[in-house]
Amino acid sequence: MARGQKIQGKKVAKRLTWRQLLELEGCARCGECMLWCPVYEQDRRECVTARGKLKALKGIVKENITETEQEEFLEGLYECSACGQCHMVCPMRIDTPELWEQAREALVSVGIPQPDGQVRQIETIKTFDNSFSRPKTERGLWAQRAWERGLLIKPLTLWTERIAPVLYFAGCTASFDDQMQSVAIQTARLLQEAGVDFFILGNDEPCCASKLKRMGDPSFKEEALKRTRLLSNLKVETIVVSCAGCYKGLFDDYSDLWPNNQRVLHLTQFLYSLIKEGRLPFRHQVPMTVTYHDPCHLGRHNYVYDEPRWVLQSVPGIKLIEMPRHRGFSYCCGMGGGLKVANPEIQHKISATMVREAESIGAEAIVTPCQTCVLGLQYGVKEVASAIKVYHLNEILARSTCPDVIHDKIRDAMNR
Repeated sequence: MARGQKIQGKKVAKRLTWRQLLELEGCARCGECMLWCPVYEQDRRECVTARGKLKALKGIVKENITETEQEEFLEGLYECSACGQCHMVCPMRIDTPELWEQAREALVSVGIPQPDGQVRQIETIKTFDNSFSRPKTERGLWAQRAWERGLLIKPLTLWTERIAPVLYFAGCTASFDDQMQSVAIQTARLLQEAGVDFFILGNDEPCCASKLKRMGDPSFKEEALKRTRLLSNLKVETIVVSCAGCYKGLFDDYSDLWPNNQRVLHLTQFLYSLIKEGRLPFRHQVPMTVTYHDPCHLGRHNYVYDEPRWVLQSVPGIKLIEMPRHRGFSYCCGMGGGLKVANPEIQHKISATMVREAESIGAEAIVTPCQTCVLGLQYGVKEVASAIKVYHLNEILARSTCPDVIHDKIRDAMNR
């Protein structure tokens, strides 16, 4: 990663906001971030902590840093899931996730690229409009095949046929990952069970491009503007997403880019309203003791804590027990910020730590409303050979409302 190349601190400083420059001076050096950082728990180098990164970035901006310190900073900057835990515990309330993303972008602008794995991921997103290197003509196949295999009540409406009040934005992972397509299919089926008038974009659905921002790609804003124009032109009332990363992108990252005030909801927020209105029927008991994992992008970053828990506990038979660390202090699965791409071994260890924590309280399963977190936690299960299950929240709802579309049945049907 550009080893031996001196970073031009003054140019980096120009890419940071005045608030971020002040935050570099604001670190109290208390070390609270070190007590909570999931990466530091696995790699005991101060350069991976917020305190270490703030000190080094300040040295870069002031052009007062050694070559060794610079290289350690670059390693630490990308050995980070940008989970935001350091922000939550910082007595100075330094907005660390935003600072790390802006620092990555600033470094790219002065010729210091991301790790090779992240560079390849960025190129893939720009080339294929998804992170799976799959042609766009395959993005909507999940919906077509689900109907053909009897998993839906009726075919899904495409935007080219009719614009309904609600758009379901499935996201790349649920569209292309064979293991996670059940999330998209279950979402569509649950919305149908509740009588929601909705449509999908099918092959024309774009990647939300939020990963570009997470990894510091300078073209993020340009790419995001293309997507806000596309979605705004549809004049849809509500956009519903089932991925916490897409929610972070469309709701948070796009917040000042929408031409109009766009209503973006995570699926759990939308389901909360449907269940409150009595529109989603629960037909079967689901006797299971579970614990809930707060996705960083949904919880810490956007404070959506209550609706998912309420939805989960609405399912008859479910007993929810909390992990010692939950809500704003929830452990990270390690998948965010490009960490899985840059340092997969660290991600596996981080998720394994959460799996052990869930085991320690007697949970039969970890439930989360983010397909990326499901994948991340499954790495942790394999890491420690655990018997605990990991489910997307949709799976719990489907077991009660429409058990013909539980994950295993979807997998068997889609593989026929």
